[in-house]
Amino acid sequence: MPESTFTHTAHAPASPDAIWEALQAAETWLGLGVMDSVSNPVVEHGRLTSFDWTAVAAGTRHRGHSRTIEAVPGTLMVLALDSAEVAGEIAVALAAAPAGTSLTVTLTARPRGFIAGMFWGKIAEALGKGLGTQADRFAAGF
Repeated sequence: MPESTFTHTAHAPASPDAIWEALQAAETWLGLGVMDSVSNPVVEHGRLTSFDWTAVAAGTRHRGHSRTIEAVPGTLMVLALDSAEVAGEIAVALAAAPAGTSLTVTLTARPRGFIAGMFWGKIAEALGKGLGTQADRFAAGF
């Protein structure tokens, strides 16, 4: 199955610790633009462990689930994203920088369903095109 990975680095005015704390709220992940709603967050010991999400693509609403698969406080958080048509991971890496944080977003996605597989080229193109702008807006929001 094909897999596509996209990465973009942006500058955030907040500290890595402040951004890390914000990443523990499911609603914060909406800022990346990959999802358009979140629900049913599970937080254990102050850490986000999972939540459900929806996203609209090609006029169709897709439902999915995410779970934290890697978490290094103040440095890295990786979510596994799973839906009927697409699966993947989204990672946010944080590094202290002058006047804030260097925030690197990496999105890896692969088709799961027949339809997504047929149109993967267009789907991957759309994901890659939007990530830079979305990551810049996300970082500026901190």
